[in-house]
Amino acid sequence: MKISVIWTWYIWLIQSVWLAKLWFKVTAIDVFQDKIDKLNAWIPTIYEDWLKDLLNETLTYINFTTEKKEIIWSDIIFLCVWTPQDDEWKTDLWYVYWAIDDIKNLLKWDEIIIIKSTVPVWTNEEIYKLLWEKNPVVSNPEFLREWIAINDFFAPDRIVLGFREKEIEYVKNKVTEIYKYFSDKQIPIIETNWQTAELIKYTANSFLATKISFINEISRLADSVWANIKDISNSIWIDSRIWSKFLNAWIGYGWSCFPKDVKSLIHQFKEHNLTWEIITKVDLVNSTQVDYFLDKIIKYYNWNLHWKKIAIFWVAFKPGTDDLRESKWLDIIKKLLYAWAKLKIFDYNENALDNFRKYYEWLMLSNSRWFFPIEIWNSFSDICLSADFLVITQENNNILQEDFAKIKLKDNIIFDWKNILNSDVIRNLWIKYVWVWY
Repeated sequence: MKISVIWTWYIWLIQSVWLAKLWFKVTAIDVFQDKIDKLNAWIPTIYEDWLKDLLNETLTYINFTTEKKEIIWSDIIFLCVWTPQDDEWKTDLWYVYWAIDDIKNLLKWDEIIIIKSTVPVWTNEEIYKLLWEKNPVVSNPEFLREWIAINDFFAPDRIVLGFREKEIEYVKNKVTEIYKYFSDKQIPIIETNWQTAELIKYTANSFLATKISFINEISRLADSVWANIKDISNSIWIDSRIWSKFLNAWIGYGWSCFPKDVKSLIHQFKEHNLTWEIITKVDLVNSTQVDYFLDKIIKYYNWNLHWKKIAIFWVAFKPGTDDLRESKWLDIIKKLLYAWAKLKIFDYNENALDNFRKYYEWLMLSNSRWFFPIEIWNSFSDICLSADFLVITQENNNILQEDFAKIKLKDNIIFDWKNILNSDVIRNLWIKYVWVWY
């Protein structure tokens, strides 16, 4: 079976590599020649554990190319393009329609188009019409998480397949053949219709975002009454109906998926003249969480951070990735700069630091009248040196290996926004340790 994958950005590259790992012949197409050149040289274009090894193992089964005509004679074509948002939170399908328009004249009649992109309800039906209703279209949303995307692809919680109503059995059999490896391992495969599959992805991401916003809002009450939010979280985790995942209070959810999908779901409610109180509140809590934390620092310093030198640990949206998209830490950095603070930045992930350097260069070029006092360092001890205080914004076990006895902060204070450090150890070093929640 010949499979084509259109676009090789982030998780879609993982899609190509794992299909090749399952012994399928894969053609991966992208519009950027420099990216294709790197992939053909076994150089990963994203940061993901084990990706380089997998590229080395599977490159003979993958044809990375910019030639769209290579999709000819494909049995299956995975469409994996970006779906950003416009200013009204509506999902922008321009890239989806552009890709369909670009390939439809190369298609015969039996190639199966599988939509991996996250798209609103009725999009698969619209794609089917754009293809003159001659090619089968299947909705197959992805649920991969950055940093562990390779593991997620190999051991998913479920696989969702949305078919046209009364789709012929040949199409269903052909698609399920791709996922035979997973069905043999008893991974649930959910077969449903287009609109259900489309909505499953939005529902899953929005529900996880709801759990985060819920515990974040509880944390604000806990903070005001001197209750321990970690004990609260640990206690409700024990309830088998609730489960522990996504119930860690922190400064909110980031990345491109959760914010984008929550806002898109709100817009879809609006388009269908329905009220959307819960999901709107989820977005509101998330959008105000950074300000809640910053207020604690600003109040501690009596609303004066003028020229304070602040050490900030972590810039990527979560540990193990170099992705800065929708990173809450960038919001924090901007707001501290507007308060006239100076910043020293460090991340254990060198790729994340490199991406932040590019972001900083863009910030300087796009705001030519402004100087942004940011220093980027390659070690944790460097950012603490001569800094007034430290802000920890993310979990990373590497920081637990640091010798805080050697850390010298002018104001001798640490704001730990993830409660990751041992408070007794830090306070025994005569460092004032401020948990974001009691």
